[in-house]
Amino acid sequence: MRAVRWALLGLLLASSPGVTAEYPWEEEPASRWTRDFSNSARDNRVPLPTTQLEQEGIGEKITVHGLFDRWVLNDSVHVGRGTHFAEVTQDCKGKIELDFSLTAAQWQNRARRKRYYRSIDKLVIKVGRQLLADFGDQLSGREREAFMRALHALAWQESLWQHSIRYKNWFFVVLSGSSYNALDDWGITQVARSHGHPDELLNERFFASKGYCSIGSTLYYGFMEYYLIYMDARSLPCNHSAMDKLVGAYNQYASGFSYCNDQFSEDETFRTYQIGAMTGFGNHYKKRTWLKKMK
Repeated sequence: MRAVRWALLGLLLASSPGVTAEYPWEEEPASRWTRDFSNSARDNRVPLPTTQLEQEGIGEKITVHGLFDRWVLNDSVHVGRGTHFAEVTQDCKGKIELDFSLTAAQWQNRARRKRYYRSIDKLVIKVGRQLLADFGDQLSGREREAFMRALHALAWQESLWQHSIRYKNWFFVVLSGSSYNALDDWGITQVARSHGHPDELLNERFFASKGYCSIGSTLYYGFMEYYLIYMDARSLPCNHSAMDKLVGAYNQYASGFSYCNDQFSEDETFRTYQIGAMTGFGNHYKKRTWLKKMK
């Protein structure tokens, strides 16, 4: 999961000549990601809880800059599906996909868990193909195949393909928790809500549309960001091979430092993060780690 997001924005221009520090994905209309990609039943008929969540004794919460509650849930609730979560039951009413918001009991069922991973695999492919079509199908052949594989690896590196979980009639979206970003990174592709200060907002259209409520919407938005970064990274002289281009794009996606696969911060802590994130992405890409979960 991404621990740092766009923390060193000011260094971007110096580290990647010819690439601007603008965010083209933030100019895209919400109609791109608010479509129904999953065809899953929603939570419309799930009644809202009538008691306070604090009475359930399922974890500890802190209020993040007065905007939302971030929970550290007990192991018995998340059963390995993350650590930090935002409770979104009322905020996301009618938008939550039940097929991808499993209870602890559902998740502990091996057959149900395998079906979940297979459904995510299909959803990644569907969203990725739609994204490429929306932007004019500019990738083809081996490059297209490699990019689609990179989308799987990106979502796995960011969240282990986790987005939301259910406890009784409460629903939660996975958060970064330890991010440098004041308002955390959200969902399966860990979309950043802010820079280091809560007033330095990012991806405002995405969050205003409540895109984080839907796994399909969050996949599309994160993939769109990666795609637009990749289309710049693929033309830079610092990225020679096909893999360099994919990793360079992920360097920028994960850290905001550089579009190059071989450029790192001088800050030791941040450099360690970059190397870890890029290595994880590359390893998942090469090994297709997710396939083991689908067998």
